[in-house]
Amino acid sequence: MKLKKLNLAIGLAVVAAGAQAGGPLYIHEPTMQPYKWDTSKGDIPVYTDGGPMTPTKDGGEAQAFTVDYDGTVFLSIDQANAITAKAVAEWSNVETSTLRMSIQGTIEEQTGIADVNETNVGQIYATENGYGFWVNYDTDGQILEQYFGVPKSAVLGIAFPEWADEETGEITEATALMNGWFVDVNDTNGEMVAGVFTHEFGHAINMSHSQANGHFSYMAAGYRPYYDGVPGCSNVNQYTGWPKPAADTIETMFPFINVRGEQGRQQAMISVRDDIVNISDLYPTDAYKTQYGSITGTLYLKDGSTEYSGINMVARNLDDPMYDVITQQSGNQTQGLVGPDGKFTINGLQPGARYVLYTDTIKAGGYPTRQTAIVSEAEYWNEGESSNPAHDAACDVTPIVLQAGESKQVEMYFNGYEDGIQYTPLVEAFVTDMAKNGQRSLGTVGGGIPFIYDAVQESFELHPEVSLRSSGGQMNKNATKAAVTADLDGNGIKNPAIWDLSSHKLTPMQDLTGDSCGGGSSAGVQSATVWDMDDTGDTIVGLAYKDVDADGACQRSGTGEIVPVKWNKHGEIEELSYDLPGYVQWVRADRISGSGDVITGSSTYKQVAWIDGQFRDLYSEFGARNSTAMNHDGSVVALDTDTGVKLWNTKTDALEDIGGLTWCEDMDYNHFFLGNLCTNPRFGPEFVQSVFGPIRVMPTDMNEDGTVLVGRAGSFFTGFIGAVYLKDVGWINTRDFFNKQGVVEASQWPADNPLALSGKGDQMMANLAGATITFAVDMETAFVCDGGEDREVKFPNQLIAEIKDGAEFGRCAHLND
Repeated sequence: MKLKKLNLAIGLAVVAAGAQAGGPLYIHEPTMQPYKWDTSKGDIPVYTDGGPMTPTKDGGEAQAFTVDYDGTVFLSIDQANAITAKAVAEWSNVETSTLRMSIQGTIEEQTGIADVNETNVGQIYATENGYGFWVNYDTDGQILEQYFGVPKSAVLGIAFPEWADEETGEITEATALMNGWFVDVNDTNGEMVAGVFTHEFGHAINMSHSQANGHFSYMAAGYRPYYDGVPGCSNVNQYTGWPKPAADTIETMFPFINVRGEQGRQQAMISVRDDIVNISDLYPTDAYKTQYGSITGTLYLKDGSTEYSGINMVARNLDDPMYDVITQQSGNQTQGLVGPDGKFTINGLQPGARYVLYTDTIKAGGYPTRQTAIVSEAEYWNEGESSNPAHDAACDVTPIVLQAGESKQVEMYFNGYEDGIQYTPLVEAFVTDMAKNGQRSLGTVGGGIPFIYDAVQESFELHPEVSLRSSGGQMNKNATKAAVTADLDGNGIKNPAIWDLSSHKLTPMQDLTGDSCGGGSSAGVQSATVWDMDDTGDTIVGLAYKDVDADGACQRSGTGEIVPVKWNKHGEIEELSYDLPGYVQWVRADRISGSGDVITGSSTYKQVAWIDGQFRDLYSEFGARNSTAMNHDGSVVALDTDTGVKLWNTKTDALEDIGGLTWCEDMDYNHFFLGNLCTNPRFGPEFVQSVFGPIRVMPTDMNEDGTVLVGRAGSFFTGFIGAVYLKDVGWINTRDFFNKQGVVEASQWPADNPLALSGKGDQMMANLAGATITFAVDMETAFVCDGGEDREVKFPNQLIAEIKDGAEFGRCAHLND
């Protein structure tokens, strides 16, 4: 028999934990089946730990599981053993499961260790101790902290199958570590911490976490509501944190347990069908296989062929929705080991009951199958299931009614049109620039690893130097080279470098300190930073640090140590001159026109420019703030001002006022004391707009001919929203932009920070404020509604012309979305 030691998985964390929607914790890769105990061998023997001898309140002594503040026993080992026996019985008494466990002795009897603690725990976890389930009591939390390296205040317990026969996939040994330090002062009988025992023992029999109802009780809030169905559909309840659902509706295997309340007491008992089905799937009785119905299906992307894993597939009984609910995660039987897998099976459906099947996301992290985002909208399954949003609305639902032994085969598709605007999330990727040809983008993943995204191939490419870390970067028009900052010599200071995207050669660029010092930020210490590059890649602009006072530091504000610079194609640096009134903290150059003729920059929030080398103070002249965007030759520059966006003609100095978004239509005006002024009867939309004017938009990019401008509006107080300006048409917020085009993928992840446009304006990269995610938006074609009929047109010029001729922006079926 070839034994394998399985990797440790922390079973439950108080503050944050992984979540898995049903299914096994570990997969036996040779057979692609879950690891299991062999239940034909009879009861799995359970061996329990002892504890330190501790004074009792009556003057005696007893072994302690939990010690009170006064140093006496709070919960004894006898009480802990009683809780263990109850948890063992809960899992053993599931009628449709063959798994049985029973306490058959102590760890001391088997190993000679009377009390497993931080000094001897390696004898338990580092060696094979024999067939059975070993329950260890960590009285003071020191095993957690000194052996596992996790805070005792953060983890309630750890349990997992530890050893298995690698030839058969049979579990031979499992361990649990129960945190006796984290017991509430009011839990005098251990009834609330009992939920942790039952939960952890579920891990020991190879059950993973699940999410059926627990998020309604533990995670829902007014600012983060959750739903027991598809949001916005009829007969769906919203949960906002209060009132909380009944505590006995929480599944035992939900990753959070409140050991200070009734929830912990109720999670000690197996009462929600989700837990019953998940253990029965692993250890089914013959009756379980024949007396219930099942749903077997596959989840696909909108193309109808690409499977998609990591989504919580929920079957909820319409007539008993909180207790008869069963979840499985798509792909949880392969856990990413065989590529994209959208398959799922939901067993244990009551004969004759009416179930609805819908998609949901995992709310609290995930393992062992990585949780994923819904790349469209949550929806129900129905008999007319398709990916076409016009024919298959999210709320269209067909209840599934099955008889004993009957299996229903279903296919589910994310909604989304395959024509018009396409919206592709690049999860955990942060794009910093897109080449003006629209084909490639540059960004970072995983703490600064630089990557190139190819929109044509829809593929990622990392720099071959795996240890390379970069802070953002910019590309030239044809994506042949990029400028990045990276620590090439390993001295702890990042320097600017030119990255040849064909050969991957990195050529250092000059800085102003000789790589001797730099400024510190969240990106690390940098001698200079690159902010933009012209179309040829021959001119790069940015910021550099200087040691003006020769004190070895290069970041003293107001002393001329943080200055705007530009580099030529050879990487040679030139400091840009400026003349600003008053105290000047710092100045940088952060934009350059494609032609290389116009440079704009910032001094804190104030905007500046260099036109053919001549400095201009745009804040003093025009009130320009925050950022700019410009067309190819820099003849038109978009300025953010207090009264809206203005287009500055750099050749004539003429200004065109194009305004911004509209309060109460595009965004609510939330006052700190008075709430939403848009809905407050004392004020209202007309008052807000007349007093506060248009919503200011911070420009982020413009296409080459100036027909498309994008930016971001709002703040952390009001929330953020993206903005798109179409020449001769006006502004539209990104929410309405995508909704009216029928881009249902944006309903779950609405990009609020448009970042970059292609030269034609038909490709866009956009971020989501506060999240490491970027959306690649292909806008080569879009739709107008003309006379009640959809017409697909080229974006942006043909679309602008059609709207000027009377057509409406968007698909006819989505004009009011």
